[in-house]
Amino acid sequence: MDDRLPQEALALSARSRLLAAASGILHPRQAIFGAAGWVTVTYVAQQALRLGTNIVLAWLLAPALLGTMLLINTFRTGGELLTDIGVGQSIVNHPRGNETNFYNTAWTIQIIRGLLLFALALFLTVPVAHGYDNPELLLLLPAAAPIFIITGLTSPARFLLQKQLKVRKLALFDLAATAFGTVAQISLAFLTPTIWALIWGLLIGTAVPAAASFFLIDWRSHRLRWEREAVRAIVHFGKWIFLASLVYFLAMNFDRLYFADAVPLTLLGIYGIARTFSDSIMELFQRLGGLIIFPRVSASTLRGSELKRAIGPMRMFVLAAVSISLAFAIAMADQFIFLVYDDRYRAAGFFLTVMLVGTWFGIAATMADATMLGIGKPSNVALSNGVKLVVIVAALPWMLTNFGMNAAIAVFVLAEAIRYAVLVLRQRSLGLSFIRQDLLMLAFFVGLIFLFREATALLGVTDGLAGWQAQASLSHL
Repeated sequence: MDDRLPQEALALSARSRLLAAASGILHPRQAIFGAAGWVTVTYVAQQALRLGTNIVLAWLLAPALLGTMLLINTFRTGGELLTDIGVGQSIVNHPRGNETNFYNTAWTIQIIRGLLLFALALFLTVPVAHGYDNPELLLLLPAAAPIFIITGLTSPARFLLQKQLKVRKLALFDLAATAFGTVAQISLAFLTPTIWALIWGLLIGTAVPAAASFFLIDWRSHRLRWEREAVRAIVHFGKWIFLASLVYFLAMNFDRLYFADAVPLTLLGIYGIARTFSDSIMELFQRLGGLIIFPRVSASTLRGSELKRAIGPMRMFVLAAVSISLAFAIAMADQFIFLVYDDRYRAAGFFLTVMLVGTWFGIAATMADATMLGIGKPSNVALSNGVKLVVIVAALPWMLTNFGMNAAIAVFVLAEAIRYAVLVLRQRSLGLSFIRQDLLMLAFFVGLIFLFREATALLGVTDGLAGWQAQASLSHL
């Protein structure tokens, strides 16, 4: 009996440490669900505003203008992601992230990066305009280039709030910024229904929130700073963030860059409508991962199987909710497009239906990404996005040329599934595999798609599977 007492005490002690560490991730659950609620509600409100903006602009402006702006925004996103060295992620992940010297050093790096991107955008204007045989870009790209300076000057306050898990304050700020951008964009489009409304709307809608971001914390704490130790820490963590961002951009935007040269700008604008809705769902889970999962896992001491046990039940709940809501969205996607857009955008209905299937795999992969970043393994994120990029580059041009636009879009479903599979393998090596849970949820998801589609057909809301077959027979080329 005496020998067993120390063993029982050790077991109880180990269990207590596990529970204490898990509490940093799971308890109080009300706080986590509350944070997730704030992110979700404000994000849905943001998307409602963006949807309204999207619909109004589609009525006010020609599809070719939306296609041109999609290309400009792709270059903008590319410039930011291709030079991302993890400034924000370093503030969240590093133990010194809350220190003034550290985050001011990060802010200084961000400013320098913005200035360099502005200069690079001006330098590349002529070759890009000639490459796409679009003389308008000779004026439009330099006009949009100051966006890099504006984003570079934006306060690091949002990363500090993210680290401190002040989700409510950050979510409300983002909602207010979106509301301002919506008013600015629509007002300008009414006044001047040209491409310049979109350019000035982008600049004004970014500049005002950038200025307001300084007041999220004590604005007097902002100083230009260059601390060598902080720079080394940011560069060390950021090298994998840079690679992950590079391949992420190429994987997410190769289609836009390729389609801009391979299909008419009108079709690109229609495709952009579908991408906007598909991406909005992914962005929600990227926000949930970035604002909740990433900082909580970073702050926790749990790793491997202990971390798996801690997050497994909540992950199951999230995937079940995703499967139900996404399956219904897929069943109704084409009817939604037919309802809110005129006949010029009808092809976006089937585009969106196909893209949303890939979104399920994207959401599962996004949750894995946030966990990998939290345990300090950004290399796995880079690897999975790299494999996704290879699939898209190899398959997209061939599918478009031989089978048309609908078939080409199906490539993104395959690419997301393969990206997810790579992350499953990497998670398994770290004791974090959820393959059984995911296979169950995938079967549930697929079954619900067919159930909802046929049920809505019986109610006379959709055309059922026959409607999908008819839409799939069109090449749109």
